[in-house]
Amino acid sequence: MASSRGASPVSEPNLLDREYMPSRLARDPAGSLRRYRTRSDEARARLEVREAVPYGSAAVERCHVFPAAARPGAGAPALVFVHGGHWQESGIDEACFAAEHVVAYGFAYVAVSYGLAPDRTVPDMITSVRAALTWLAETGPVHGIDPDRIHVAGSSAGAHLLAAALAGPVAPRVRSACLLSGLYDLSEIPWTSVNDAVGLSPGAARECSPLGMPAPRCPAVLLAAGEYETDTYRCQQARYGEYLAALGVPVTTWSVPDRDHFDLPLDLADPATLFGRISMQHFGMAKSFPGKER
Repeated sequence: MASSRGASPVSEPNLLDREYMPSRLARDPAGSLRRYRTRSDEARARLEVREAVPYGSAAVERCHVFPAAARPGAGAPALVFVHGGHWQESGIDEACFAAEHVVAYGFAYVAVSYGLAPDRTVPDMITSVRAALTWLAETGPVHGIDPDRIHVAGSSAGAHLLAAALAGPVAPRVRSACLLSGLYDLSEIPWTSVNDAVGLSPGAARECSPLGMPAPRCPAVLLAAGEYETDTYRCQQARYGEYLAALGVPVTTWSVPDRDHFDLPLDLADPATLFGRISMQHFGMAKSFPGKER
């Protein structure tokens, strides 16, 4: 999809760019990114994992599956995670950082790859994420997963892709969704430097915006962003929360203290952190939360 920016609706494109640069307010984004990879590598070394399992025909349509501990006679619930990176960075090898916590509480964990811009378009990515969820609903028992107990989480671009993939009558239904620091209205993206790789036309940006889509097929949505986030990300979360509530979707919105765009995902399902316990309650993982808050 070619970029089609046209005339910018703002007089200060540099200021607009700054609103879509979450690293501007993050305390140690490079360090957080390193922790994604370090913790992911540790999880893959310590846990049983089925790597690069295909869920579709495209070469990028692969996932890492961490089975839950054996449950005789019953499939386990699963948490599916979709990584961020402005639709153009990162991958599933950096998206397994929550696997050890998740598996410890009796869930399977699945990290999903959807391909990156400029090789893939945002509509391609939405289609792939939806395909991954459909595949898991159909083949989950092969991996010891109960198709009726699939929960999803995504960060940044991953939050957007999940919100879009879950919208509409053909979308698979999931038990709950946890969306972190997402963008739900892409109408400004064609006038930012993010679009240099992503290449959204104004029309495609509107079509790919969950704000305006049907309600996601999900009975409970948790929206969260860190305290150190740009006004645009915080505003978009608030607007999407109001939109979901107006559609009758049960939604909870959190601004998490002392967290930013990059370190917030590292708390996912970690009982030693405030947001970790919030997310665990949302997924129904545990009723007690050992460990000291940090």
